[in-house]
Amino acid sequence: MEVKRTMIEEQTLLAAERPDEPGRPVYQLVLILASVALLILPFITTFNEFLTRVVINLGLQGILEDWAVPIMVRLIAGLLQIFGVSVSIGSTSIYLVKGTGFIPIYISWNCVGWQSFILFVLTLVTGLQGPYSRRSKIEAVILGILGTFLVNLIRISAVALLAFHFGRLPAILVHDYGGTIFILVWLFSYWYFCHEFFLEYEEPEDQDLEETERPLRKVRPEAFTKRWRRRLKRGDKDQ
Repeated sequence: MEVKRTMIEEQTLLAAERPDEPGRPVYQLVLILASVALLILPFITTFNEFLTRVVINLGLQGILEDWAVPIMVRLIAGLLQIFGVSVSIGSTSIYLVKGTGFIPIYISWNCVGWQSFILFVLTLVTGLQGPYSRRSKIEAVILGILGTFLVNLIRISAVALLAFHFGRLPAILVHDYGGTIFILVWLFSYWYFCHEFFLEYEEPEDQDLEETERPLRKVRPEAFTKRWRRRLKRGDKDQ
């Protein structure tokens, strides 16, 4: 009974002293971005046009036109062929062969998803806060960049498939409004995965630190249960 009472007291203290998870602010940021995006969804297209003018004034669209668009065109064409769609490509366009005609899909530099990378960088500010190891942070950033690129690839391919099978109007609706929701779902899923399974806490360099000075680590329920089972067994043997 004494061992069980001690276990309950330690669980209570652990729950009371456990600080907020370091990754919680990034969830709040993504939820705020999602809420704002849903509220101003009808005005997203106008806002993108404003960002487009800013990029043009800065002269950055040439980099996207010369490098990003041709790469995306080839990758999207290859992905569409996996789904059984015959295509031919130009420098900035994909032509979906349907019957005796074709459906042109123009890939603008403003459609390759650079806005999603801006959102990703914003979430990095809060998402990587905490005593995480440098290696896990770098790996998380690389994973996020590759994942965001892949999500944009799938997003544009989905729009092309909608245009091929269902026509122009559904493709335009998904392109203008569904893409933002798709990116936000990806960011929320990405950060949940990182904080639950990927990011690792950094061990303190000074091994002589007092137990109270060491950074708190995540306590997994199964590890906690196994530890107390061993204590209970030892307590039964002592009795």
